[in-house]
Amino acid sequence: MSLSNFDINLKISDWLVNLSHKNSNAVSNFSKAISICWQIWNGRNGCIFRKERHIHTRAFIRAMAMVNEYFKDNVKSWENTLVTSDDKVIKWNCPSYPYVKINFDGSVSNSLAAGGFIIRNWSGKPILAGAMSLGSSTINVAEAMALCEALIWARRRNLTHVCVEGDSKLTIDVVRGACETPWNLRSIIEDIRWCASFFQDIKWGHVFRKTNFVADAMASIGLKMDNLCIWDPCLPVEANSALLFDCNGSGCVRGFSL
Repeated sequence: MSLSNFDINLKISDWLVNLSHKNSNAVSNFSKAISICWQIWNGRNGCIFRKERHIHTRAFIRAMAMVNEYFKDNVKSWENTLVTSDDKVIKWNCPSYPYVKINFDGSVSNSLAAGGFIIRNWSGKPILAGAMSLGSSTINVAEAMALCEALIWARRRNLTHVCVEGDSKLTIDVVRGACETPWNLRSIIEDIRWCASFFQDIKWGHVFRKTNFVADAMASIGLKMDNLCIWDPCLPVEANSALLFDCNGSGCVRGFSL
């Protein structure tokens, strides 16, 4: 990219939105765009705090030099990453209209358990999210409680078509009736099935943890809570990076972590 072929009338926000992230040229352009933004911000700080003279072209040239140097050193690793086949990519997918999607998860730390969930519409936008501390408990109980609470809130919002996803295979299989219910989950599973009976349609799916990042973040937040907390529709700051990762839609491979 150079000044000669850059449309000065194009809004940078529109350009970023239209960039495809599925080929090396687009990734390169995206990185250059971010670098330009950073250099402009750095120049602005120099102008305000260090009394430097801010020259716009200088910011652009510095950004190009930095990114070109980076890609010269890292192009091989980028190419190896970008040739990953689509069938190996794991990513969160929006539900089809009129369904909403519930993702739930549990977390245990220092013998304390917590649960978290998020409900999103067919555009991927959050409807609400919740996090709750559950005291001393097991991970299986925490995950089942998170699912139960999510269904309660979905019912309160008069949602009728629901897809449920979680990385707890035990919870999903037990609700489906695919395996026997452990004794310590029986009352919770009964509540889950009772809540599920009020929806016009509900689908159950076990997913990889890589597609459950937001619910995982909410469960971690629950460890810091004293009671159930609901965010409607904005998420807590700690979960924003996971939400943005899902919204990006590029997915990840096994072994990836945020």
